[in-house]
Amino acid sequence: MFVITEEERKQILSKYSEGTSDELLTYLKRYFPAGETKLDWMEKPKKYISIGEKIRYVDGNKKYLIGRIDSEIEEQWINLTDKVRRRTIKKYIDGISTSY
Repeated sequence: MFVITEEERKQILSKYSEGTSDELLTYLKRYFPAGETKLDWMEKPKKYISIGEKIRYVDGNKKYLIGRIDSEIEEQWINLTDKVRRRTIKKYIDGISTSY
């Protein structure tokens, strides 16, 4: 099983220390819940995120998920630039990917 240390997790998320919105991050956690599923035959759990009542797996779908979530929240978060909005979404998805 692949497990990262807390230090590695902090290092991955530190690249997003600037240029993100804490308010949007809280919103994403609330309205796009994440989780994981693991079956007996799986080596490691599969991380997923719920978007519009559908479950989308995180592994290998980061670029798609960023675009999908951005299109969902774009009109509600017009006060943020595209760059800040997308960077915050990336931070959220990386947080899901690196959690253990």
